[in-house]
Parts: sequence; structure tokens; C-alpha cells
Amino acid sequence: MEEDICNNKQTILTTKLITQTEAIILSGIFYLISIIFITYASYLLNRPIYIYFLIWVFITWWYSDNIFLKKITGIRLKTHYLGELLTYSLAYPAYTMSIWLIFSDSISKGLVLSMAFLCFGMAAVLLKDLKDIIGDREAGLKTLGVIFSPSKLIKMSCMFLIFYFFIIIVATNFEIFRFNSFLVIIPFFYLIIKTYIPFTRKKWTLDIGDNKNIKAMILSTYSSLLILGVVNFV
Repeated sequence: MEEDICNNKQTILTTKLITQTEAIILSGIFYLISIIFITYASYLLNRPIYIYFLIWVFITWWYSDNIFLKKITGIRLKTHYLGELLTYSLAYPAYTMSIWLIFSDSISKGLVLSMAFLCFGMAAVLLKDLKDIIGDREAGLKTLGVIFSPSKLIKMSCMFLIFYFFIIIVATNFEIFRFNSFLVIIPFFYLIIKTYIPFTRKKWTLDIGDNKNIKAMILSTYSSLLILGVVNFV
């Protein structure tokens, strides 16, 4: 909560709508309900959904927990960029697999989709701390935004998005996704033209007018998700 206060974030804790104890109890209840649901789904469908979901539960709890796991391990993953990278590199594919297996029994497709969403997620993680650099520094956190320059984070984020598109295109070529999934080439080229090429020409230095290039990253990514959802599940 300290870092949220430093960053002037309006949360239910910083605004004192509930106490920290109440927040812990509510979190525990929600985690328990979700675990029961996923365990039942695993049993009903005879699929290993619970394995991936429990990995997600454990790593996300450890990431935020400042009471139980921190006392046991002496580490709170949220306070250091290596902990951030570990958390999200496990959380994104694990959560993707747990949701995917509810609707499909194809492990291979799920793994490919998980790798794509891992790259998508890491691209988002690299940018999420940029708005909180001052507050994170004041709170003594060594987050990605504090340790690395914004230029380097945007460059790495863009590269992860390129890997994300590459995985989708290759998977579509091997008929893992439907043929119409090749339509993601449109937002992919949009990313290259509007973000990658302009930043490469200026050697990834940032200026005030670069918001449009960063917004192009966001637009290309979410439009690709829309395309994937429509052509594969509608």
C-alpha cells in the first residue's frame, strides 16, 4: 500500500474504504472461491486445469503479499524487477492455460496461445511502471521503471510484441489457429510502420510527441486480440 500512496493511486485501501485486514480476508475468500470452481471444473472435464491455476494463484499472491509469504521467504516479488519478471513470466502462461483448458482439451494449442500471451503480457509489464517511477523510487522499490530508462523499456516492449505477432503467424501457418488468423498481419504491419520504424530511426530516444507511436503499439495489439477472438471463437 505504501507504493500506492506514493503514486497517489485511488484504491479501496488508500481511500480507506476498507482496512488492510478486511482486504486480506476478501482476497482470501475470492482466491478460495476461484480455487474451488477450478478444481470442480478440472474434475468435471477431466483436465489438469487446477495445476496451471494453482501456479497462477501462488505466484500472484506472493507478488503482492507483504505479510505471510514475505515473512517465510524474506522476499516480496513486487519490490524488485526480477520478481516482476518472474511473476509475470509464470502468471501469464499459467492463467492462459487454465482458462483455455476450460473450453478446449488441446494442450498443444493452449501452449502456443500461452507463449503468445506471455510475449503480449511482458510487453505490457515493461510499460506499466512508467507512470509510477517517482512514487516507486520514493517507496524504495527497484521496479523496471526505476532501474531501466523509458527508452529501453519501450524498445524491449516493442520487441516482445513483434515476438507475439511472430508466434501467431507461425502458429497459423501450421494450422494451429484458423487460416483467417493471418489477418493479424494488418495490425502487425501497423506496429512496424507506426512504432518500430520511427523509433528505430531516432535510436529509441523519447520526445514529447511520441505518444502517438506508443498508442500505435496499444492499438495494434488490442486489434490483433479482437481479430484472434472473432476468427477463432465466433
